[in-house]
Amino acid sequence: MTKSWGSSGRSRGAILDWLVRVNAQVSQWAASMSWWRLILLFVVILVAGSIIGETLGLKHERVREVRSGRDTVISIGGKDGIRITKTPRGAKDAVPAPPLPPRVGAPPEAPGGGDEAAAQTQEKAAEQAIEDAAQSVEKALSKALGDEEVVVRRQVVTFRGIVGDLGAAAMVILFAYLVASKIIVKKVAQADAKVRTAQDTAERETMERQLAQARLQVLQAQVEPHFLFNTLATVDYLIETDPPRASKMQKALITYLRGALPQMRQQSSTLGRELRLVTSYLDLIKMRIEERLEVEIAVPEALRSAEFPPMMLQTLVENAIKHGIEPKPDGGKVRVAASLQNGQIAVEVSDTGVGLPDGELLDGPTSGTGVGLQNIRDRLAMLYPGRSTLMLHSGAAGGTLVRITLPHRVATEPAAQGMPPEGKLA
Repeated sequence: MTKSWGSSGRSRGAILDWLVRVNAQVSQWAASMSWWRLILLFVVILVAGSIIGETLGLKHERVREVRSGRDTVISIGGKDGIRITKTPRGAKDAVPAPPLPPRVGAPPEAPGGGDEAAAQTQEKAAEQAIEDAAQSVEKALSKALGDEEVVVRRQVVTFRGIVGDLGAAAMVILFAYLVASKIIVKKVAQADAKVRTAQDTAERETMERQLAQARLQVLQAQVEPHFLFNTLATVDYLIETDPPRASKMQKALITYLRGALPQMRQQSSTLGRELRLVTSYLDLIKMRIEERLEVEIAVPEALRSAEFPPMMLQTLVENAIKHGIEPKPDGGKVRVAASLQNGQIAVEVSDTGVGLPDGELLDGPTSGTGVGLQNIRDRLAMLYPGRSTLMLHSGAAGGTLVRITLPHRVATEPAAQGMPPEGKLA
């Protein structure tokens, strides 16, 4: 018994799977058709169904009754052909009329050897003759019987008529199914396309963020070897010649590294935090090149809590020292300033060094050819698309000026650990 139930369940499952596959294939086929082709298909099916119905006689019998006076009924059509019933008052028996030609739909006997086409032609001719005779009899009897007459038309349900009705309903259901399938499949395809587009966009944005983050980490990991080695060499030299100064320079280097190394692992920072790191860096440089470097910091206290990408300001200051101040025999001045303009924070790093080389583009958001500036441009484009700029100018008093503008947002994260307060060395 269990085996029988299991076999029956598997059979129903197989049939259901087959129906699902057929439905999917038909739906896809309907969706691939244009609307005018679908309508043309329905018209063709409708015409074919009408021809088949007429050929097979798939319709109900039609009967017309003429009631004249109170005791005469004339029935035309139906299984009895034409029938006249006269019921006298008080009598229940009907008096049938003389037999008339057979009813519509009964084909005459075809002679031996006649083909099917001739038989169908004779059948249609007989049906038309009976219909004409019925109309003539109806008019003649109605006129002869006189009195008040009432014409009643009714339909006699037949098996062929039921089959015809079912066929017509099936055609309508089929057309409605094809139309619904086309609409639903198209809507589902559009929804799937939107989902795929959204997924592709999300994946692309994720990859872009990961790429930007990777570039950021690479840039943050670039501790200037030239600067570090020169500083250590200077410390080693001062240990032998000027131990107090060597000790001070060593403490400044420790302060810088204590702030720089954890900062390289951060994904966000503040302008104040970056200024403290830059101040430590400039202290080291000033100890090494002494009176050749002058430093000015002009950043309002209210802007020091603003968000600022980590190590970006450090890169600008390093470029000013390396490409502006160090190549100039007399040295120069490095100035770091910040201001708030129309909801954006503008940070400037300027120097009075050797200035831009010949042929360098002086103005524009894509000025600058150094690797550090290129990385800064890419990071700004990723972090603030369409809302940030990097501009390189020739300074008014010689040298170079670099300006970064980005949206002003106050940071909510606490200050990074390991960075001492500004002005205090470890």
